[in-house]
Amino acid sequence: MSIKSTKYVTRAWAMDRIKCIDRLASNKRYRDLEHETREADLYDFVESYEPMIDVENLEQWTDEMLGAKLDQPFFRESIFDNYIVTADLDLLENRA
Repeated sequence: MSIKSTKYVTRAWAMDRIKCIDRLASNKRYRDLEHETREADLYDFVESYEPMIDVENLEQWTDEMLGAKLDQPFFRESIFDNYIVTADLDLLENRA
């Protein structure tokens, strides 16, 4: 069993992370993706990846939608983190 922690991130950070992983996987940038994610089954992920249709429309996603995407393999920074996305910078500063 692994220890889970909650990571609070801004909407801007979440959108940048999702766009970055989408771009790397779409362009089959294996080495860059390996560096960004450290996930297993990199080849299978990239070869079966379907580019996100509305990646440029992430501004319309809710905080919960962004957080759910960040909790997925390859989009997450760590398998030990769960993500809460917020636009409230005061909340982030109090959690640091």
